[in-house]
Amino acid sequence: MIRSLQHVGLTVPDQEIGRAFYETFGLVSSVVGDDLVFRCDGRNQDQVRLMSGPQKKLSYISLGVGEGELKGWKARLEQHDVNLSDGTFGLELDGIWFQDPDGGWIHLSEAQSEPSRIVKPQEFNTPGSYRRIGTRACSIESLGKRANPLRLGHLIKFSPDVSRQVVFYTDVLGMKVSDRAGDILAFLYSAAGGDHHMIAFAKSSHPGLHHLSFEVGDLDEIALGASNLLNHGYKSAFGMGRHVAGSNYFHYIRDPWNSLCEYFWDIDIIPEGGSGWVPLDASPEQLTAVWATTPPPPDFIMNFEER
Repeated sequence: MIRSLQHVGLTVPDQEIGRAFYETFGLVSSVVGDDLVFRCDGRNQDQVRLMSGPQKKLSYISLGVGEGELKGWKARLEQHDVNLSDGTFGLELDGIWFQDPDGGWIHLSEAQSEPSRIVKPQEFNTPGSYRRIGTRACSIESLGKRANPLRLGHLIKFSPDVSRQVVFYTDVLGMKVSDRAGDILAFLYSAAGGDHHMIAFAKSSHPGLHHLSFEVGDLDEIALGASNLLNHGYKSAFGMGRHVAGSNYFHYIRDPWNSLCEYFWDIDIIPEGGSGWVPLDASPEQLTAVWATTPPPPDFIMNFEER
């Protein structure tokens, strides 16, 4: 089964503009051939690959399956009449390549999700349960705290046919629906269990990237990360707030090409096989936020990628 989101590949017209954004966001860059590759500090796993091209585009997503499972995946895809490719984008990546119904490239390899940097959780004082006694939650040193992303958690892709994508990613790729809003929005998680969603789809006139989402250590890092990006001239898109779908706290920032990057914290975890999990089917507005500092702006659901 699909067990992990390994990384995503983006084509951009100016890699250095991308480097400035993702480094300010908190990622660490390196040069790999002609590409820029970004990782989270302390995690031995690529998260974003920036390739050079005439216009911004989500080029592919890379997913991980278990050791020894790739042969079975080849047979499964062929049974579903999915054409396999030996490679694309000129990348030397082990595994197989194929396309989803929207033409989006998927790279599948035998790869595990590498461990993230360990963050010691802070004790919280809540009514009737005061566990942090005699210790400050914040100190003078807290004034220097910054967002330090731990991992790429998920992405949302635009699609002209959300239901068709759901059928492909569930029936063919074995993922499961965690929540959805009819044929407008759908969240999918790994049957192996884990985050509320690894990938989601939002309805649009054409394919594209809505957002990439990175987990951080606490609520402070969401606020501090967003504030730092705003101070560097990047634009807030939506947040801070808390989602219904996933329950996570969030803040979205526009990247230089008007897609979104999200900081998130405290997401729902679904057990292997989804035991006991009951998916919601509600309106997009109901799934979007329990609360937010401002309502989502109209352009929050706009697809800025060219056709």
